[in-house]
Amino acid sequence: MRILVAALLCTLIPLSVLAQLDNFKTKRFIPKASGQYDTVGQERATKLALESAGLLEREIDASTYILGPNDIVTVSVWASESIHLDLMVTPEGNLIIPRAGAMSVKGLTLDSARKLIKLEVAKVYRSASSNVSLKKLRQFKVYVLGAVRIPSVITATAADRVFDVIERAGGIVDTGSVRGITVVREGSTSPLVVDLQRYLSFGDKSANPTVLGGDRVIVPLRTFKNTISISGEVAREGSFDYLPGDSLSTLIRMAGGFLPSAILDSVHVVRSNEAGTGLDVYSVNMRSWPTAIYSTIPLPGDMALRSGDRVYVRAVPKFNDREQVIVAGEVLYPGKYAITPTQTRLTEVIERAGMFTENASVEDALIIRTSEMNVIDKEYERLSRLVPSEMSSNELQYYRTKSREVKGVMSVDFAELFIKKNMVNNPVLRDGDSIYVPKRSLYVNVTGSVRNPGRIVYQKGLNYLQYIALAGGYSFRADKSATLVIKPKGDQFPAESENYTIEPGDNVLILDEPETKFIDVFTKALTITAQIFTIFGIIFTIVRLK
Repeated sequence: MRILVAALLCTLIPLSVLAQLDNFKTKRFIPKASGQYDTVGQERATKLALESAGLLEREIDASTYILGPNDIVTVSVWASESIHLDLMVTPEGNLIIPRAGAMSVKGLTLDSARKLIKLEVAKVYRSASSNVSLKKLRQFKVYVLGAVRIPSVITATAADRVFDVIERAGGIVDTGSVRGITVVREGSTSPLVVDLQRYLSFGDKSANPTVLGGDRVIVPLRTFKNTISISGEVAREGSFDYLPGDSLSTLIRMAGGFLPSAILDSVHVVRSNEAGTGLDVYSVNMRSWPTAIYSTIPLPGDMALRSGDRVYVRAVPKFNDREQVIVAGEVLYPGKYAITPTQTRLTEVIERAGMFTENASVEDALIIRTSEMNVIDKEYERLSRLVPSEMSSNELQYYRTKSREVKGVMSVDFAELFIKKNMVNNPVLRDGDSIYVPKRSLYVNVTGSVRNPGRIVYQKGLNYLQYIALAGGYSFRADKSATLVIKPKGDQFPAESENYTIEPGDNVLILDEPETKFIDVFTKALTITAQIFTIFGIIFTIVRLK
């Protein structure tokens, strides 16, 4: 029994130890507080660190690159035999060259170290040529602290800049400032102040210096009170953290410069007066600024700003108005055309559209004013809620007329305007107007109560009866007295009228005879009979009274 228990314990104890070991290997998610654990920032920072490790923004500048511990340089010597030595800078800043000994390169640039190394090599390898090149950049630790997503220790190289290490720490949080970032460097008496806004806005590399091992990059929080702001016709409106030395040109550059719509002869700078009881307004003429804003030339009217200053760049009135009309149909160049408000007329736009094609039906062209299509006719809306029997004759006629109306169509006779050159009705166009020129129709459409309704090829001089005959004649239930000729623009004429001429595109409509129901006939006859008997009764009564 004891042997069995011992065997069981020997089996369980290793399993328990392995389980505990697995707990040590697996990172646990321990939230610090609500909203503090940023999984997205953590993943982004890790990805950036892996992707950017060892990447260079450009070739190393030997005159500025400072050698340090773990840098690897290659010393090449060409004599009777070629020698290539890969040498690492020691933690003390020394470079140990075989047969030449140790030499200090601490604080030296690559150029300066190259000259010293060549001198030392020449002492050992006489009448030999040599060269020194940087083979591998050293990696070191940089501490990124403050208002970043993941305050942490970042692995960097001497080619990395402040912006790079901040991005590897997840970037600056919303409440952080891109200005006034401090870099605390070992051996330096005062911290280095970094203004990344200058780098981000206009690419000033001096505002984004390279880092060194042991640097502590501290991103401050924004105060939201120590700011300057700009609004109006600039590329990026908003507030920016204020730093001593900021000028009006600095703010314009950070805002991305002026938009083409900006009024530059009177840009306003507004600031509180010394007593804090009112505002002082300064007007600055900046007409010469756009071409020189990113140069080193002094700008006329440039002034130092104070915390709380506001800058306003006004816009040219109606600069962004883009009034246009649409020309569609049978013109040479259909499409959209810009117009000048209250000036551009119909003839001007048609000329720009290349005039009409040979297939255009100029007589049937029309203008639709889209701005009038949404105008509500209250009387029509009222009548539409009534049944016809409740309307007066005038109301019924008005309702029928308005129901056939095409909203927004302007009364313009294109034939009179473009063929006869009568400019009396040459309207000024408005934004959104649509000009439509239909294709000339070669048919007359005969519909309704005919035997073979459809389109019939237009033949000049034929009247409506002849077109009906070509369509097979009237059908059985046709009401010959209720034949209408309808023009393409909606005009209607009784067929027997002499006020029209049949033209291509016309519609000849033959209506059906109205249906007569037995009950209607019986009721009407009964009513008439009752009225006759009533009249006879009255007459009989009058005769008897006499």
